[in-house]
Amino acid sequence: MEWVSAAEGARFAEVVTSLTEKTRQLGPLGTESGEGIEALRFKLQAARTAVTGEKLRWVAAKQTEFVTDGNKYGEVFTSQEIGRLLDGVIVEEIASQQILALLGQGALSVKELAVKLDLSPPDVMRHVLALQRKELVRMCEVRKRSPLYTRTETNG
Repeated sequence: MEWVSAAEGARFAEVVTSLTEKTRQLGPLGTESGEGIEALRFKLQAARTAVTGEKLRWVAAKQTEFVTDGNKYGEVFTSQEIGRLLDGVIVEEIASQQILALLGQGALSVKELAVKLDLSPPDVMRHVLALQRKELVRMCEVRKRSPLYTRTETNG
């Protein structure tokens, strides 16, 4: 992120040119990972849903307050600490949105979700339990001693 004054036209052009060049060097989205367009669309939709969610908006809105005034206990955080917190919340929210999207397509077990999302089963289980507490997912059946989960009907 760069801050540029309206009076700094040359600086603005320099920042935009640099960003454009870095973006060109990265190449098309998904080039490095070798993912197909559908996998990228799935991940981008989950990211879009996550960033418009309440949790990320709240954390982002509190950044300045936590760095300058601190939390309700008076603890002041560094920009790096807030950055790590925000990164963690983003990763968690995107994973939750991916799980919700997959469960919206049909019932799946934790193991099936883990394989589809390339996450560990304990991480997926943690997300599923959190989503279950929020009543966004429910266990719908048990198949071969493995619980299957789906989105709740009121949420999609």
